[in-house]
Amino acid sequence: MIRELRTQARPKDVAIVGAGPIGLEAALYCAALGHRPVVYERQEAGANIQRWGFLELFSPWALNTSALGLATIEELGLDIPDRKVCPGAAEYCRSYLAPLASALGNRIRTGCEVVGIARAGLLKTEAIGAEERSEARFRLLLETKNSARKTESADVVIDATGVYRNPASLGDGGLPAPGEEELEDLISYHIPDVLGADRQLYAGGTTLLAGAGYSAATVLEAFTLLLEEDPGTRLIWARRDSREEPLPVIENDPLPQRDRLSRAANRLCSSPPAGCEVLKGIVTTSLRQEGGKIHIELCDPQGQDSSTVVVDRIIAMTGYRPDNSYHRELQVHLCYASEGPMKLAAALPGGGSNGDCLAAEELPGDTLSNPEPGYYIAGHKSYGRRSDFLLQTGIGQVRDIFRLVEADDSLDLYSELTADDQT
Repeated sequence: MIRELRTQARPKDVAIVGAGPIGLEAALYCAALGHRPVVYERQEAGANIQRWGFLELFSPWALNTSALGLATIEELGLDIPDRKVCPGAAEYCRSYLAPLASALGNRIRTGCEVVGIARAGLLKTEAIGAEERSEARFRLLLETKNSARKTESADVVIDATGVYRNPASLGDGGLPAPGEEELEDLISYHIPDVLGADRQLYAGGTTLLAGAGYSAATVLEAFTLLLEEDPGTRLIWARRDSREEPLPVIENDPLPQRDRLSRAANRLCSSPPAGCEVLKGIVTTSLRQEGGKIHIELCDPQGQDSSTVVVDRIIAMTGYRPDNSYHRELQVHLCYASEGPMKLAAALPGGGSNGDCLAAEELPGDTLSNPEPGYYIAGHKSYGRRSDFLLQTGIGQVRDIFRLVEADDSLDLYSELTADDQT
C-alpha cells in the first residue's frame, strides 16, 4: 500500500513508460500526490538491470534510492539497506525494485509495450506551440504479449525507458559495420558474465573487446582473471582513441569501485597481461565469417594502415542511445548531438562521455520541459547518448517533473518525508 501524502482535487491520469528505477519512482511519487499512474513495461520491472545482475554497482544504496522508496520499503516491513554499501545489481532488484513494484500492484502492466504516442485529434504539424495541444489528451498505442494492439489515453506522459535496449553500432562513425548485423549472434552489446554463466563462450577462445568506458573496464577486469585461469584464452582490446590512459582518475574519488576500475584499465593499457593485446587509434570497417571465425577489418580513423584480426566472438562496449521513434508524432525538441531533450542537453556541461556524474550541479527544473506540454523524458534517456547519468539525478528529475505538473516550484515530497522522520 502506498501512503498518499497529498490528495488532488482533480487527479491526472499519468502514463509512465518503463518500469526501471526511475519509472517506478515516478509512479510512487505520482500516487503519493493523489494522481493515477499506470506504468507500461514491455518485459518485467527492473529487467534491464537484472540482465547484469551478476555485477556490483559502484555507487552505494544512498545514491540509488529515495526517501519515498525507502518509506515504501519500510511500510512493507522490509529492512532498510545500509546506505554506505554498494549493492549487487541482482540484490538491488530483489531488495528494492521488486518491493516497489509489488507496492504499486496493478498500476504496473508488464508485457505491455508502448509503440507510439500522439495527441488525440492532432497531428504533429498542427497547433504548433498553441494551448490547443495541452487540451488534447495523449493517445498511447500499446502492444501486449499476444501481439494484440489497443489504445489508451493519459493527461501526462513520462518516458523513462532508458537506453540499454539500444546499443550503439560497432562500425566507424557509429554506423553498423558491413557484416555486423549478419553476425549479431556472435556479438555481445551488453556486459557478459565472463566468469560465470557466459564463461563457456569466451574461455579458450579469442575475443575482440571494443570500447574504452567503464563497461569496457568491467569486461577487462573479468578477462584479467579468465586469462590467468585459462591460458588458452586471448583478448584483443581495440579502441578508437589513442590515449595512454583511457579512463579518468578522479582524485580522492568518493566511489572506490569506479576508481578501482579506472586504475585497473589504465594499467592494463600500458602493461597488458599475457594473452591480451591492446590496439589504439583504430576503427572497425567490416566483419565477415570464414571457417567458423570472425574476420575483422580494422584501420585508423583516416582509413589508413588497415589490418585484419581473427576472433571467435566480439564484445562491443560502444555505448547506448535512446529510441525516439515512438514519440515521432509529438513536438519533442531533441539535441542534435546527444538525442536527449534539447533544453536539458544545453544545460549540461559539455562532453559528457566519461564525466564525473557526482560533480554535476543541480539544474533548473524547467530543463525537463519541451514544446509538447505534459510530455517528459526522465532517467538515462534524458541524457541521450551521454554516459554520465546517475540514478540520483533521475530521482531529482521525478520531483522536478511533478513540480511542473503541479505548477508548484516548492513541491518536494522527499523533504517532507525527511522532515517527518526527524520529528
